[in-house]
This record gives sequence, structure tokens and C-alpha cells, in this order.
Amino acid sequence: MKEEKFRCHPSIIAEKTCGIITALFFIFITSLDDVKEMSIQGFSGKNLLIVGASVGVIAFIFIYNIVVWAKTFITIEENTIIIQRNTINSKVNTFGIKNISNINLEQNIFERIIGTYKIKIDTDSLSTANSTDIEIILSKEHAYDFKNKILALMNNEKIKNLEDDENNINVNEVDNKNYEGDENIEYDIVYSVNDVLKHCFYNLSLSAFIFNIAMIGFVAFVSINLDGAEGFITMALIVMTSCISILKFFLGDLFKYYNFSIKREKDKLYISYGLFRLKKFTVPINRINALNIKQSSISRIFKKYQSDIVTIGVGDNDTEGSQILLSSSKKDFIKNMKILLPELNLEEHLNLERESKNHHIIKIVETVISMSTLGLILYVIYTLDRTVPLIIYLAVYLFVFVITVLFYYLSYITRGFYLGENNMAVSWGIFSKKISIIKYKKIQYINVRETPISSILDLCSGELHILAGIGNDMRTLGYYNSSLFEKLKEKIL
Repeated sequence: MKEEKFRCHPSIIAEKTCGIITALFFIFITSLDDVKEMSIQGFSGKNLLIVGASVGVIAFIFIYNIVVWAKTFITIEENTIIIQRNTINSKVNTFGIKNISNINLEQNIFERIIGTYKIKIDTDSLSTANSTDIEIILSKEHAYDFKNKILALMNNEKIKNLEDDENNINVNEVDNKNYEGDENIEYDIVYSVNDVLKHCFYNLSLSAFIFNIAMIGFVAFVSINLDGAEGFITMALIVMTSCISILKFFLGDLFKYYNFSIKREKDKLYISYGLFRLKKFTVPINRINALNIKQSSISRIFKKYQSDIVTIGVGDNDTEGSQILLSSSKKDFIKNMKILLPELNLEEHLNLERESKNHHIIKIVETVISMSTLGLILYVIYTLDRTVPLIIYLAVYLFVFVITVLFYYLSYITRGFYLGENNMAVSWGIFSKKISIIKYKKIQYINVRETPISSILDLCSGELHILAGIGNDMRTLGYYNSSLFEKLKEKIL
């Protein structure tokens, strides 16, 4: 392939400098009184020095970013992408095409106005799982052209390694389709504004919602005893903050997932969504390390399901998302999953085996030990200070006991385990629930643990790790018969 060398779109200079310039602008606005005083008294040497330093900082930042833009080149060779910066501190980053996990296109408001795209390319690396490896800004035409070239190179790599592909995908099925723009894609699944609003409700954090409602109620109660303007302003600020926090649950996801659309095209998923920040993801199926099926507390009540994927690059930071299906009924969810991932027998993976009933013996022993320790601590505190009535300590003890038993029970009915031919599934949670479906080849390693009690009962617990961003790489396993863990080891090996 002929070597191609180019720069980012010049608008990257404005994007790199606008943050600092905006900060300086707000400093200027908040210092209007000082500026007014300076203009009245005249510009002394000190004032001129301050103004000159401010202008100098802005000019330096602007010139520096111009130089970096002019001296930074992106090169596409046969099987690599090279980003080279020839400034005082020269730097060359080389990325192998075969290690690219996905290609993402993104537009903020500024980029949509001037007609550019931010291209994000992520690689299969656990060490960089929480950061985007390559970020390039190009015009719309060049962005799609660049994306298509990288997809074509990824497909060539796939053909070369076809014999090692576990699904043995036919060469003729490799997706070489070029997408010139959003208007040329006929998405398989498109969510309306009403669908997204429903998702916002079903995805609502019940604990956070209750907390904000309680805050509003508390402020309303306290404000009755407050007099004067200060009390009113404090009450208004707290109520406003709580209301904004509640609205954020709805409006935040509404703006984020506005016009959520997804398509399965041969061996790739094409995802597009966003109102103020438009995002377009291309995810090769073989790069998906796990599929998560999620139910929030409210979703479990209304029996709604949603799902996201685990793959390096998508969902690794706050600006990215890994969602592939929004909240819907079980029937619609399974129907849509058959469109997007027909390789999975979803009904089979949803029939999970619960933890061994002998697990209750372990939990009873743990509860007795923890509650005995708590009781001893409360008794010592009571003997040292009898100003607090004993009934208060008993109420605290009873409350902790009820919460502990409740959490153990909810955890037990949520946990599950399934071993299939090519995939496994594990579920966990307390009030919310998550089911993770993982290919055995995507499991990096597994830890198996035994306690003296679980060893007597022939039970083991553990955790498995997959290639994912930090905080999303571990799946905790409950207590199951040791033979089940032996089967899992064999599947992984």
C-alpha cells in the first residue's frame, strides 16, 4: 500500500486553545471591578505588566499549538499508523493495524458547525484501557475516507489470520462496505425520543433519587424554623441542586442517547447517537470481550433489560459509551439481540444456576461472627458512656442485622452461573442485577478461593478477569461446588 502522510484539520488549534482562553475570559469577567479601576487610574507600569503577561500567555499558547499542528504528521503504511511530532521534543508513536480494537467518530457542537470529525482509534491494550490511544481531527469527507482505509486494512489482517478465527468466517463475508455518511446507513434498530425517555426512567438510580427527594423534604422541614434572607437562599440553593440532580438523570441520558441507532453489518456493529455530542462507533464482533445484560432496581420491578459490551476503547472514559441496546421488555430485548448478536443463544445464557444451598451455612457463620463483633463493640461503648439509652444501641444492632440479612438474601437470589460450549455467563448484584456473557478465550485468568468452612462443604468461590478497562475487568463468582470450577478451568485451557 502507498504511504499516505497528512496533518489534522487546522481547527484542532482552536480546540486545543479554547479551554485556556475561556478560563482567562472568565477570570477577566470576574475581575471587571479591577479592570474598571485600572481604566480610571490609568495604566501604570504594574497594570501594563499584568495586561502584557496575559496577552503573552495567550499568544504563547496559540503559537505553541500552531507549531505542534504544523510539525505533527499522521502516516498510514501497509500495516501501521504512525504519528510523528517533530518539535523540540520529538515523538513517534507507531500502532499496528492488527491491534486496533475499534474506530470511533465523534462531533461536539463546534465540530458540527465547521464540519469536522474527531476520530478515536483504540487498541487492545490493558495498560491503556482507560485512555484513547489515537485522536485525529479531520474534515467530514476525509474522516470517512480515513475510517474506510483503516477498516479495509483491518479486514486484510483478518483475512490473513482467518485460519485462527474461532468462528471460521468465510473470506467473502468480510465487510468491505464504505460508509460515506450517516444518511447511507439503514440502521437495524432506532430508538425514538419516547424510547430514550423510558430508558432514562428505567435506568434511574433509585438510591440517588430517594436521597435527593429526602434532601428536599429535609430542607422543607428545616426551612420552617429558619428566618431571614440567608435561610431562604440556603434552602433555595439546596432544593435547586437536588432538583437539577434529579433532572440530570433524565436529561443527561436523553441528550447522550438521542437518536440511538445500531446496525449489524456482517462482522461489525455500527452505533450512532448523541444530540450535542454526536458519536459513531464501529466495533468488530471478534473484539467484543464480554456482553453485559443489565437491570437497575427499577428495571427489575418492571422486567426491563438493557445491554452494553466490553471492548477496549468503547466505554473506557466518561466521553465514550458502550451501550448497544436501551431498556426494553424481555421479548423485545431477545428479538433485538438476535439481530445484533445471532451467535449467542440468549435464552440459554439467561437460565443461570444459583449458588449451592450450602452457601447459606457459610453466610450464617459469617453473620454470627460479624454480629457478635458488632454487639461486643456496642456493649463496650455503652459501658463507657451510659448517657445514650440502651434501647438506641439495641435499635442500631437490630437495624444492622436486618440490613445484613437482606443484603445476603438479595445477593443470593441475584447470583448465577452458567457454563456453555463456547461461552460462560455469570450474574451478580444486590438491588440491581448484571449478567455478563464471556467467551472462554477472552478470560485472562481466574482466582479460586477456599475458606476452612467452604473446604469442608466442598465449595469454592473466586473471580475471573477479562481484558477490559480498570474497574470493569473483574467478575466475582459465588460459592459453587469445586467440580464446577474444575470444568471452568478446563474450558479456559
